[in-house]
Amino acid sequence: MTGRSVALREIDGEMTSLSNDLTAAHTRLQQLTATVLSQVGGGGAQLIIEHQNDMGSTFRLVRATYSLDGATIGTRTDESGSLAEQRTFPVFDGRITSGEHSLTVSLEYQGNGFGIFSYIRGYTFRARSVQAFSVPEGRALRLTVVGYERGGATTAVEERPAIRYTQQVMTIPEATALSNASVGGAAAAPAAR
Repeated sequence: MTGRSVALREIDGEMTSLSNDLTAAHTRLQQLTATVLSQVGGGGAQLIIEHQNDMGSTFRLVRATYSLDGATIGTRTDESGSLAEQRTFPVFDGRITSGEHSLTVSLEYQGNGFGIFSYIRGYTFRARSVQAFSVPEGRALRLTVVGYERGGATTAVEERPAIRYTQQVMTIPEATALSNASVGGAAAAPAAR
C-alpha cells in the first residue's frame, strides 16, 4: 500500500469521525434546547421509544441499532442470548424539541431454523427502516418499533424480517407515569451502547 493510499484512508476516517461528532452534537443541542424550554415553562416535548419483538422462532434478534435524527441513541447486542427472549425493551425516554423527527432502525437476526430448515442457522438477516414522525408542542409521543415476520410459508425467508411502527400521542404527565411504571423506571435511560 502506498503512502498516498494510507494518507487518504486516514483522512477519510477523520472525516467520518468528524461527521459523526457533528451529528451527535446536533442531537445533543436539540435535547438541551428541549430541556431549557421545558424548564422555563414553554416548548419542548417528550419521546418514548420502545422495541417490541414479534418475530417467530425462525429468527433470533442479535443486534438492534436506533438513530434519532441521524445520531445513534442506542445499540443492543445479544451477547448472552437473552435479547431475543425479551418481548419488549426500552430504547429511549427523554425530552426533545417538538416538530418533525426521524428514527432509523437496523435489526440483525440470526437464522434459528430446525428440522428441514436447520440450514438457515448459518445465515444472518437484516431489516432496516426509517420512520418520520412529529411530536406536538408540549406533548409526548410513544413510538413502538415492532420487529415482525412478514408474509407466510410462500414468502422467501430473506424477505420475512420487517419493521413496522405504532404511535401514541399523550400528555407529558401520562408519559411520565408510563416511564415510571416501565420495569421500575428502566425506560428512563437510553439503550446500552
